[in-house]
Amino acid sequence: MDDQEAELMQRPSIEEVHQRYSEMDAKLKQELGAAFPWMQWERVRDPNRASCADFDAYKDDAEGWTLGIWGTQGNIPDAEWPRAQQIFAEVTGEYGFTPPRILADRPAQHDVTTSDRYGATYKFGSGKRTSFSGSTGCHLPQAAKDKLQNPS
Repeated sequence: MDDQEAELMQRPSIEEVHQRYSEMDAKLKQELGAAFPWMQWERVRDPNRASCADFDAYKDDAEGWTLGIWGTQGNIPDAEWPRAQQIFAEVTGEYGFTPPRILADRPAQHDVTTSDRYGATYKFGSGKRTSFSGSTGCHLPQAAKDKLQNPS
């Protein structure tokens, strides 16, 4: 088994990752909505699939997904941003993401990003509107993992 195959086989399937991040999205919306009751989340962009360049030997099988964008009208007031960022950090941390790294932190514009060990990233920000979005790292579909485990 080569290094790329070994790495992809130890990762969860793309279906498992998508389910896990969908649960995280739901928890983010719930926790942020509880802290900021004015937030009414809506999907701004749907998820889509893409091939992965990171694993060239498996470019026909491995997938990375953009997980869509969730947004709400209005921005989080500057004084309340630390609480929103804390909620984002706590929820994403429960799902194996790193502490958020600040991309922008100025009046009326706040953005942070986080990542996990498989190359997934999530971004959370508040400016003209408040939103979060993510993308997976490279993962094999379960059918491809099964085929590699049981070649016929």
